[in-house]
Amino acid sequence: MNSEKSKQVGAIGETIAVRFLHERGLRIVERNVFVDRDEIDIIYERDGEFVAVEVKTSSNDDDPLEAFDDVKMHRVRRAAAGWRVPIVEIDAIAVTLRRNGVEIRWLRGIA
Repeated sequence: MNSEKSKQVGAIGETIAVRFLHERGLRIVERNVFVDRDEIDIIYERDGEFVAVEVKTSSNDDDPLEAFDDVKMHRVRRAAAGWRVPIVEIDAIAVTLRRNGVEIRWLRGIA
């Protein structure tokens, strides 16, 4: 998949993840937050505390979470540590776009 197509798929996945979290009563605080050179895809508030979310999206049969490796986890942790207020948890959301629908997996508290 070329870089532009990959960015489009990622943006679609993030939009789906935001909707998914919002439907569960969570308040989205920010999207695509850069802390230095690291990025947090989504920050939401839960009971007055802030949670960072890394979203991985696939438009084929690959597991999107395979792209969430140790290097990416380190970058998300570093960004979360540098955000303006404490982030208490890091979640991951895997979005798989299929011809017959969308599969969403939410892994809470992975860090």
